[in-house]
Amino acid sequence: MNNIAIRVCGGTVLGALFGVLCFYGFGSQPNLTPELKALTVWSTSNFMMWDIIVNRAIVGFTVGLAGFLTVHPLFGFRLHAFIRGFAMGIFATLTLAFGILINGATPESITAFWFTLIAGGIIGLIIDVILTKIAGEGSDLQS
Repeated sequence: MNNIAIRVCGGTVLGALFGVLCFYGFGSQPNLTPELKALTVWSTSNFMMWDIIVNRAIVGFTVGLAGFLTVHPLFGFRLHAFIRGFAMGIFATLTLAFGILINGATPESITAFWFTLIAGGIIGLIIDVILTKIAGEGSDLQS
């Protein structure tokens, strides 16, 4: 298996595993409202569960693809794995974060919005550092 496939497939699998952990963490919060508590059930028909897991898998996939970028295309500075992973994690998490604000911008939903974005960035950072150690980045991927 070549390094590109390792980054993309490995990132997707790591992202899905982080998605399972995120959903478990969401469901184990003690002070959830009854409406949110109903969304914490592990079920194939639970849209919230699949939304979180698939979003985190997309974070991993995106981070895996971004491994080609080692220099910022506009500003020319070196993109280390932790910077690239954090930025791509935030970018790929925007859809999940904005979905939180659909029912209105209450103080709780704004806090959840920022928490979700930062968590996506941290997950992207972790995945990119792991993938860079295993499969490399930039010109290492073309071999």
